[in-house]
Order: sequence, then C-alpha cells, then structure tokens
Amino acid sequence: MDRLLLQVEDISTSHGKFKISSVSFRLKNGDIFGLVGRSGSGKSTLLKTIIGLKFPDYGKISVYLNNNQVELGELIGYSPQDNSLYPFLTIEENIRTFGSLYKIEKGIIEERANVLLRRLDLEKNRRKKITELSGGMQKRADLAVTLIHAPKILVLDEPFSGLDVSLQSFIWKFLKELSLQGRIIIISSHILSDIQKNCNEFGLIEKGAFFNTSQIAQTLRNSREKSLEFFLERLFTKDLMQEE
Repeated sequence: MDRLLLQVEDISTSHGKFKISSVSFRLKNGDIFGLVGRSGSGKSTLLKTIIGLKFPDYGKISVYLNNNQVELGELIGYSPQDNSLYPFLTIEENIRTFGSLYKIEKGIIEERANVLLRRLDLEKNRRKKITELSGGMQKRADLAVTLIHAPKILVLDEPFSGLDVSLQSFIWKFLKELSLQGRIIIISSHILSDIQKNCNEFGLIEKGAFFNTSQIAQTLRNSREKSLEFFLERLFTKDLMQEE
C-alpha cells in the first residue's frame, strides 16, 4: 500500500463576509475525517480550498505519496452537494464521459465502471438517464463518477442530504471499505451521530474558527461533556437561541 499523507498547515480562507482561520490537520492512509459546523459556517468553502478549487488566503496544503510531494489534483476525487452528473445522459454514459476527461483508456474505464456499478447496486439501472433516477440513485451514480479515476483522497460535501437511513448506512459501509483500501476520506455532514460513530478524525468550524481532533478533545475534557454529538448539539442550539 502506498504511504499517503495530507497536510493542511495554518490555512485561512474566506468567502463573502465570513472567514475561517487557522485550519491545521494531518491525515494519513485510512483516515475518515468528519467536518461539522452549522449551515453557512463555511464547510463547503473550506472543502473547495482543500481540493484546490479555491486558493487559501494564507497557509499551505501539501500531499505526500511515499514521502514524495505530489500535486493534490492528481489524487483527489470530489463530490459536491449538488451532483455533477449530466442529467440527460445515462449512468454508464456519465461514467464514460468522466473517465475520458481523466484521459483513462477505454478498457480501464469499462472495467472500473462494471465494478463500481455492481458495488453501488446500479447495474440494473446503468442505461437509465439521470433524470429518471431517484435521489438516492443519483447520489450513488455521482459517487461512481467521482471514483472512476481511482482517487486516493475522496472529498464528499454533505453526501447524505435527503437520503433515507438505509441508504445512509449503505454509503457509510462503502466509504469504510474504501478507507480500508488506504484511501483518505473527508466528509462534511449535519448528522452528528454518524460522524462521531464512523470518523476517526474531526474538524469543527464555529464562528470563523477551526478546531481539529485534539482541540475538540481538549474542549470536551474541559466542558465535561459526555460526547461530541451532545457537545455540538448544545453548542449549535445555544447559538440559535442567542440569535433569536
């Protein structure tokens, strides 16, 4: 297995009126990083900065493969909140299209597509257009095109929005399988119980500040909270009550 390290060093990023400062964390093979924060806190902006769609105002993001620094774009797979699929193409046409954008050989695209369609339970619907699919199928199809180039780092922005519990569980199981293959997974979600249960690294955005795993753990010890979920729910509820 290739040795993989993603290092985020004291970056700051901004969008409109808000700014997130002092973001630092390190992720290695198999880590699942859960990013939490209230709606509008800047989670999507931070994710776009990490994957290179937006330049940080300050700081540095580095990725190392077998101790050699490489370009992050070569290793990243990104699934935004709203899927990036072509609506009037079928699932398999979307996969082929995205594969060709990464300049993957046709034979490899077909081989990987077949594996992904089976694993994501889309085989029977591969010739359906995206407009004909349910929201859950669209999310799984979006995961397929995100993974067609076999990225070593997978970034998912709110992948569970609008999905039922069974499909959420299905996707979490799939993500854990990917992490066992040595991939790094970064995921933002409002479902705090699932984040606490399935992630081994965490990031919290609150009022423009960022807290990594060790900082959150220290805060929990100081506040004597019973769990991350309870702490975050109380934190967000308190802020909402103050706004009202």
